[in-house]
Amino acid sequence: MMQLSWDDKPELYDDENEVLKLKIYRDQDENQIVPMYLSPDEFERILHSEQHIFVEGDNYPFLKIISGHLENLVDLIYIDPPYNTGNFFSYSDSFSENNDKHSAWLSFMNRRLTLARKILKESGCIFIAIDQSELYQLKLLCDQIFGEENFVNDFMWLHGKGKKDKWSRTLQQHTLCYAKNKKSLNSFCDVEVTDWAKSNPDDDPRGNWFSGSISFTEKRSNPKHKNFYELISPSGKKWNRQWLVPLEEMEMLLATDKIYFGKKPEYDQVPRIKIFNSEETEIIPKNIIDTVESTRSAQRHLDELLGEKQLFDNPKPVDLIEHLIKITRQPKNALIVDFFAGSGTTFEAVESLNKEDGGSRRCILVQTAEDNLRNPEVPISEVCRRRIKKVAENLSLPQPVEFLTLK
Repeated sequence: MMQLSWDDKPELYDDENEVLKLKIYRDQDENQIVPMYLSPDEFERILHSEQHIFVEGDNYPFLKIISGHLENLVDLIYIDPPYNTGNFFSYSDSFSENNDKHSAWLSFMNRRLTLARKILKESGCIFIAIDQSELYQLKLLCDQIFGEENFVNDFMWLHGKGKKDKWSRTLQQHTLCYAKNKKSLNSFCDVEVTDWAKSNPDDDPRGNWFSGSISFTEKRSNPKHKNFYELISPSGKKWNRQWLVPLEEMEMLLATDKIYFGKKPEYDQVPRIKIFNSEETEIIPKNIIDTVESTRSAQRHLDELLGEKQLFDNPKPVDLIEHLIKITRQPKNALIVDFFAGSGTTFEAVESLNKEDGGSRRCILVQTAEDNLRNPEVPISEVCRRRIKKVAENLSLPQPVEFLTLK
């Protein structure tokens, strides 16, 4: 494997003594005037509770603090880190030093991604949003941290009219996905609504349909698998193989005439499932995401939610993060971490999914009080805090969100 190298740039919290100086406080009122210090035991209880957690503070020492508490316990991480574009951030979104464009950014990301891997479950995965300025360096860095064999894909989001220069227009933003251990990661799955069936070979009164595979070939079938059983067509032809559904489900499909054996009276074709227009079908997810909102519509949504225009620039669409969480098939009580929380889109996506499917996913969000170019009086952490409170209010969440400060 090709090794990426850079000049490491130290940070204050490399020193464990500096980390030990930090304390965690709970906000006590709307104005955050009277924060309450949390004992280690109380913080431990909150970390393992069913509550969402928002932390205002530097994500690097926070990840160091929780890495022991949550090692191998996080199902999914989504982050949208600074892209090293030259824009101002308190994290320094222009990491150039002495004409070294990449070293400080790679040092910054290496520390955080190494800790991120530590807290992921063996069956967990991470999504990292990035643009083209550091895409290739990030890919090589992640290959070193997670292992190139654990690369899942680059899920490219078509975000609107695109970013242009005089040579081209870039229509996509990138989201690199890595597993902690790809062998333990669920296969990803998406759902597609059928609308392309043009024929009705057996004059089914339900209308046009097309057929989909519902079995392995005999060669690929495992006779010891629980879904290995015999199917007999109306003409008496027998098929012994491994099917994609258990026998009980197959019997239901047969009873509702959803299995096609070929034309009568022969009924001698490999059994296939009938899929009608307007039905949902499970598919392998595409790595091009063109079915979610644009940057502009995401901006409008945030403006309407907060009742103020453009408190935050270029938020990610809620349904983009919903889509990424959905396709992973992580459990409905998954623990999700976003340590570059921005405006809090991940929180809204998680709660939107919980409302949709009755899940109890919870998230831990971390956002520093970095300066907000759009509105200098409202730091990014405050935008995130306001969004969380508004979403929680709109959805009448049964559990309050824990608002903490690391300082």
